[in-house]
Amino acid sequence: MRLLIALVLAVPAMFVSLPAHAATPDGVTGVEVGESAVTITGTASGPAELYALDTWQDTHTGEAPVATVEAGEFRVEVPRMDGDQDRLYDKFIAVGAEGPLGEVHYADRLSFASTSQAPYPEMSGKKGLQVQMSDDAEEIGVQHAGINLALDSVMMAGPGDPGNTIEFVSQGQTYYFDRGAVAGLDAQVKPLSDNGMLVNLIVLVYNSTAPNSAARTLIHPEAELGKGTVYAFNTKTAEGEAHFTAAMEFFAQRYSRADGRYGRAWGWIVGNEIDAQQFWYNMGPQERDVFLEQYTRAMRLTWQAVRKADAAARVYTSLTHFWTGAANDDPKYTYKGRDVVDGLNALTKRQGDFDWNIAYHPYPENLFNPAFWNDKTATDSFDTMRITFKNIELLPRYLAQDHLTYGGERRRVILSEQGLNSQDYSDEELRLQAAAYAYAYYKVAFADGIDSFILHRHVDHKQEGGLRLGLWTWDAEHEAASNAGERKPVHEVFAGIDTERSLEVTEFAKEIIGISDWKDVIPGFDPAELAVRKPPTTVGVRLGAEPVAERVISGFETDTGGWRPSDNAAAVERVAAGDGHALRVRFDRDLPGWSQYAKSYKGADVVFGEPLDATRTSRLSVSIRVPENADDGFKPGNAFSAKIRVYGRDGAVAEGVGAIDPALGWNRLTLDLSRWAPREAISRVKVWVRGSVGSDWAGSYEIDRLSLAAAAVPSPDRRNIDVTAATGERGQVGSTVTFTVTNRDVLPMAGKVRLTSCDGVTVDPDALRVTGLRTGASRTFGTKLTAYEPADQEYPVVCASYSGQERRVTFRLPPEAGSVPPAPDAFANLELDDTFDSAGDYQVHRAEPENKELPQVTYADGALSAAHPSAGWFGLMSSSVSPRNPAFSTAITVRKFQGDSTDMDTVYTGLVKDGRTDVVAFYVNTQKFVGFEVRGPQVPGGLAVFGVKQGVSIPDGGRFALSLVGDRAAVYADTGSGWELVTAATLEHLPALSDPEVRAGYRYGFGVRGDAGAGPLQLDAVEGRSIS
Repeated sequence: MRLLIALVLAVPAMFVSLPAHAATPDGVTGVEVGESAVTITGTASGPAELYALDTWQDTHTGEAPVATVEAGEFRVEVPRMDGDQDRLYDKFIAVGAEGPLGEVHYADRLSFASTSQAPYPEMSGKKGLQVQMSDDAEEIGVQHAGINLALDSVMMAGPGDPGNTIEFVSQGQTYYFDRGAVAGLDAQVKPLSDNGMLVNLIVLVYNSTAPNSAARTLIHPEAELGKGTVYAFNTKTAEGEAHFTAAMEFFAQRYSRADGRYGRAWGWIVGNEIDAQQFWYNMGPQERDVFLEQYTRAMRLTWQAVRKADAAARVYTSLTHFWTGAANDDPKYTYKGRDVVDGLNALTKRQGDFDWNIAYHPYPENLFNPAFWNDKTATDSFDTMRITFKNIELLPRYLAQDHLTYGGERRRVILSEQGLNSQDYSDEELRLQAAAYAYAYYKVAFADGIDSFILHRHVDHKQEGGLRLGLWTWDAEHEAASNAGERKPVHEVFAGIDTERSLEVTEFAKEIIGISDWKDVIPGFDPAELAVRKPPTTVGVRLGAEPVAERVISGFETDTGGWRPSDNAAAVERVAAGDGHALRVRFDRDLPGWSQYAKSYKGADVVFGEPLDATRTSRLSVSIRVPENADDGFKPGNAFSAKIRVYGRDGAVAEGVGAIDPALGWNRLTLDLSRWAPREAISRVKVWVRGSVGSDWAGSYEIDRLSLAAAAVPSPDRRNIDVTAATGERGQVGSTVTFTVTNRDVLPMAGKVRLTSCDGVTVDPDALRVTGLRTGASRTFGTKLTAYEPADQEYPVVCASYSGQERRVTFRLPPEAGSVPPAPDAFANLELDDTFDSAGDYQVHRAEPENKELPQVTYADGALSAAHPSAGWFGLMSSSVSPRNPAFSTAITVRKFQGDSTDMDTVYTGLVKDGRTDVVAFYVNTQKFVGFEVRGPQVPGGLAVFGVKQGVSIPDGGRFALSLVGDRAAVYADTGSGWELVTAATLEHLPALSDPEVRAGYRYGFGVRGDAGAGPLQLDAVEGRSIS
């Protein structure tokens, strides 16, 4: 029960009268929250009572009024605090003799001072990334970052282990957070904000099964667990509201501290793609207005909690690329994006407006095809079906309409998640992805009203439905789903597009897109405005040099000297080392998996209270020691290296790389800053160390004796060069091996690098001319393999010698190509053969999570016909026959596609258990692509897609087949000249089909999917075969 303390003031002079033609609204019209009081204003047609309700409450019944007012205009002040309860989060309603007057009204003016008054950062560019590896993000110049904040993983239902629990008091109640999980989040956020990036947190809740997770309280009680990926926040119960509010207060305070101790966040995105709530903010079936009222509570609570802590941070809703279309046909599960924007605007203007903004996802209309400039459903009209990169300028134009503004200003727009796919890793597809990014970036860079373009993803993910959206390939040999493999061409474009190299790195894209000048397709394109960032300056590094009369900056003899963990590191600590002390950098706990991946730099840095002047002491040295056994158990060929970054005036950065040999113990690296003018004001130094192979490394290394000196005596027998080798073939004599030599030293190289046999491998030529190769430059050489008898057939070694130094250069052979299952005719046992001359014995299953209407199926004239007069439809059909053997093939013959479908027009063939469990291949006729899918409880998220291939056309009368042997699957098509291989892939999350009992639960089957009202989709035949 709330305290009945109120001061009622009659202040008619303070009201601005409405225009004569407008009726004065009855009820509460304004709520101002100050430092110690809440002021409620409004109009009552008669005596009324004012009630303060919690956000979750839907009625005032059982509550005591906080004030009574007489007829007319009123102004009421109540204390802001009601005991431990902060009325900032309350909504107010006036109730007269006949019931409520008007709607509830929340705070729409905040006049108290937020804890942080720091202004919102002004960024020089819009380039952003959903960051995985913060080290790589800094290297490629990310300015805007997106990070997931999954509340279920950090908030606990109750107290846990005292050593791993953070207690936090909100509204007089104590809540509990997992210290290790929070530290892991800090380890992502802090390096990004320390590196000058603007961090946006995407606030989510998953259905965690961890015993002490607060998920069960945080998830909306009407959510359908198991049917969505991400769930709605619980703003329907007192407990749910309290937990969510506490979580937002905890993180808003944590990530807005003046000292930046845990990192700094500026954006708060509430939920994900709420217009497709069935999948990405599941609240169960809801009418749109009911859904928006519940969702807006969460968005408003976030805004209120953030505003307590931070005056300038921004809060966003999240939308897909659908505008007047929706992700499916069920209006209780998915909504039109435009209707969501209009609905949110109308609701918040009625109930108390606040400055919410939009985080939009303008993916191409076909997520698998990055060529968005060909999108047909993205038009230059407010009635467009989708807003994609093709017509992205439409969104800020729509929001500029007066009735949609807040305080006369257009709501802010960021593009917080969108990616451009590479169908596979062929050169053609990789170049298309890179070209699409270049075009999209330029469009956004010159678009008014869009603040950032945050690309999704950093690294391709093996379980993202067959998409490859990253800047990096995944490491196919590592069990993790998204550890980085190799840089894709889009990585170089991303790194250079906002620098002086912008036009250079995007020149190739014009031919792919079909243009001759960017000005022809980018309104306002101005080459002079492209370079908004200056890349680091590469400086030479000497190995083992001896500084002369050095001045030690950090010696760690008394403390850690202000050093702190940085990228992919969890902690730093002072440890004994010989006769003195050193700094240990640890990355063995409280970190995401990719941080404990050897190829990721692990770092520590120090910020100086007063900048260092190195004008006369331009040799900066540091000693680094990696444990000698650190790479025991690594893949062959690992080499450790360190990168030192030095931050000078006006944001300038110098960096140098040096090899680290654990066998030497301490490795002394000396950077030559003599030609780098910003050395006169060094504000920060960072040390990074990494390995070179795709193995896990959860350990530590040590740093000592950071110093400045006027000179350094070079080691006579150590030159800082790097030699790597690669091949695209599997060790055949005569195949090509490419060597790359990089000079990391201070002096230019001269002479040759000689390649000799030390492992039964020789190449021709065996001498690589490197004269004139300057600091930071690389030179690539092609050689032919002349002998191949290595000790390890997968990891051959060649020895490279330069200037008296010899190093072993290991290169990895590409993995053997996977086997391709044969065409259907090779499967001898014909076990299902139906030409639909009569009604078949098939069960029709509603596919989940799509949950569309089932098709109306008829049999006539030797064909199965599927259609629905009024709704989009999707059915998976299972026969009564299971494959006799685990190696099987299924095929269908298509008599006629819908043809006039605008969305799916899709067929499936494979094994079907029910609507939630299958192993099938699919062909989407409208978009002309094929792929494989596996559904079932064993699949993360319930559905996984593999091996998508674009540009496939199967005509009416064509045949379509899936063959599966082990985990290798193939799609075959017969367009009139027999079976031809379309694509093959390795499938994951397969059921144990080798087990007869498991296999008996799966039946030969097929699927059909189409649009409402269009002509029927017709099949002529289905067959199923197996082979032992």
